[in-house]
Amino acid sequence: MRVIHITNNMEEYISGPERHILYLAATQKKLGTSVSVILDRPGPMIDACDKQGIPVAMVEGLKIRSGILPDAETVQILIEQFSASSADIINCHGMRAAIQAVSASNRARIPCIFTLHFGGDITSPGNTFLHARRMGLKFAMICLSKARFEALRQLGMPESDLYYVANGTEAVPPAQSLPTRQSNGSDLIFVGSLSRIKGADLAVLAMSELRRRRGEGCPVLNMYGRGNDERYLREMVGATDLHDIVRFHGHVQDILASCDNADILVVPSREEQSPLVVLEAMSRGMPVVASDVGDVREMLPDRRYGRIVPVNSIIKLADAVESALADIADGNFDPNLLRQRHRDFYTTEKMAERIEAVYENVLNNSRSR
Repeated sequence: MRVIHITNNMEEYISGPERHILYLAATQKKLGTSVSVILDRPGPMIDACDKQGIPVAMVEGLKIRSGILPDAETVQILIEQFSASSADIINCHGMRAAIQAVSASNRARIPCIFTLHFGGDITSPGNTFLHARRMGLKFAMICLSKARFEALRQLGMPESDLYYVANGTEAVPPAQSLPTRQSNGSDLIFVGSLSRIKGADLAVLAMSELRRRRGEGCPVLNMYGRGNDERYLREMVGATDLHDIVRFHGHVQDILASCDNADILVVPSREEQSPLVVLEAMSRGMPVVASDVGDVREMLPDRRYGRIVPVNSIIKLADAVESALADIADGNFDPNLLRQRHRDFYTTEKMAERIEAVYENVLNNSRSR
């Protein structure tokens, strides 16, 4: 089978959807699938694909605003790329590239799958998914969360074109060299864009509450990421006098591989689907405190695996961190349970096998039509 993955490239770092593509494409290649990637501009994704031996082509003009008709020139270039690769399946991952990629695949009569990575209001009139359906474009969809799958089913997406596939990651290897410890016990780790959606402000405000409760025994929060809210967050840290326990490190690729297994991943997001960072922490046996969004409750079904808190609750977030710290200190946390759950449900091999089954169904449906 010959598969082309398409996405909008990030300029500075490899985002969650791009990591998903890398995990998936590399595993598909190991399983014997012919796989390539189309991007719209240079960026670190090209180097990452090159390391995996995955061919990359660039097509400018992929990025398109929701509700805009596809660009005829870009669509024609994509059709030529599909033809040159003798593609069997087009797997589109970038929301903004979707109209272009689906239009080209329909004209080339190649089945197309749109993998939905981001949340947002899928019922909005300007939503790319709804706009493509109104245009009469044909495509299947892979949802990375059960909630999003059910929402699309309720909207009337034909079940023959709608699939749920749990995300998957490689196991993060044991740390080769740990950074200088910021505290005597567990550090807290935040990984993601410094933005409201990721709840970076909630993480900082929870630290203020933890400082009030624990005083000198308060853990350190290490924040790894960049984003539009960084200046605001730094001012928040200054205004609340948390400079000694909240540290900004910028974006560091694969940071979990350099964290101690006793550190706690904090994921206070207001919106997610199937956060890869939770699975990466799980593969290392790292405890997780996360908000109740997307598939997080599926990933961490009870207290043995982590703590789940309501969205937008600073106090509950602080409570959960304290509870996780107590489990670690008392020897009540077993990292092997997390590692085993990752091996059982969330490896890249299991994800790739499920997606390959989707591809076969889509191809069979296309032939029957």
